[in-house]
Amino acid sequence: MTRRAVLIDIALVAVAAVDGILNLYTTSALELGLTLVAALGLFLRRRLPVVSVALALPALFLTAGPIASVIALYSVASRVRSTTVVAATTAATFLGLALSWEEFASLDDVVLALVYASMTSGGALAIGRLRRSRARLAASLDELRRAREEETRLAAREAVAEERAHLAREMHDVVSHQVSLITVQAGALMVRKDDPDVVETADTIRVLAATTLTELRQMLLVLRTDAPEAAPLTPQPTLEHLPALLEAADGGVDASVSLPDGLPPVVQRAVYRAVQEGLTNARKHAPGARVRVGASLVDGSVLLRVSNDAARERPAPVAATARLGHLGLSERAQMLGGTFRAGPEGDGGYAIELRLPVTGPVG
Repeated sequence: MTRRAVLIDIALVAVAAVDGILNLYTTSALELGLTLVAALGLFLRRRLPVVSVALALPALFLTAGPIASVIALYSVASRVRSTTVVAATTAATFLGLALSWEEFASLDDVVLALVYASMTSGGALAIGRLRRSRARLAASLDELRRAREEETRLAAREAVAEERAHLAREMHDVVSHQVSLITVQAGALMVRKDDPDVVETADTIRVLAATTLTELRQMLLVLRTDAPEAAPLTPQPTLEHLPALLEAADGGVDASVSLPDGLPPVVQRAVYRAVQEGLTNARKHAPGARVRVGASLVDGSVLLRVSNDAARERPAPVAATARLGHLGLSERAQMLGGTFRAGPEGDGGYAIELRLPVTGPVG
């Protein structure tokens, strides 16, 4: 229990004790003792609210101090789930409040006593149940928030895993092609029967290349997220497909792409995916805005930037997982030794930037 809650309980006990003492019919030890028990019983109202009511009711029936009983009833209404228990404690408190009325000399006194008891006990009941409903609603909202956070986290992990598997398939295609060429070249060397050492070395290279190719295929099967028969055998997009992607984009696109031929296929596909993500992001979050695409080779690294102006139209609501493509691109860039950045611009627009190092000959 927090310090604030302790201070509140101490204050309530003090107020209930003073109220009970001021409303004593007599100064007998019994009435004084019941009053103090009723007040001190409020310390139990958070953990044992029904016990708190039970300790307060005797004083309510024998004295005129209602505060301890009303506070205890509120605690029952706000903390006890059983409607039967709440109804029973409310009825007992109502009866005690009605009987504590000063006199019943006329019908008006009876009506006033009933009105007083109804308003006091009913008010405590209503406020307590309202407090319970708000607490349950807050707990439900908190649980929903945690569920959404978990859903977003799982979706992000799935996006990263999918991007890794996708990149693994792409790299498998490239490396398999290169290893196949090595195997062919090694087989050609074996034709030379005049040099046994060359034949033996070529055979070793051929066997190692074939083994490596088999291991690459096994690695691909481990990393794949879908069934083998579900994977479409379609060509992976490269820079040759970039013009078609730009032409199909909604709105105007200012493109300045000056990349040499012969870039590694994995780099070409990463550039294509980044441009695709930038165009998709602009279409979702800034419909109608102008988009700029720039790509060049600087100091041995491909630099790509896709930016858009501020939204001209109000964008449609998007899900919390709408930027999972960014996570995939970031993972892809890290695996290729590069960097990826995405974020808002000062003018209200948005930009993504990709830098990928290029190894090996280009052109």
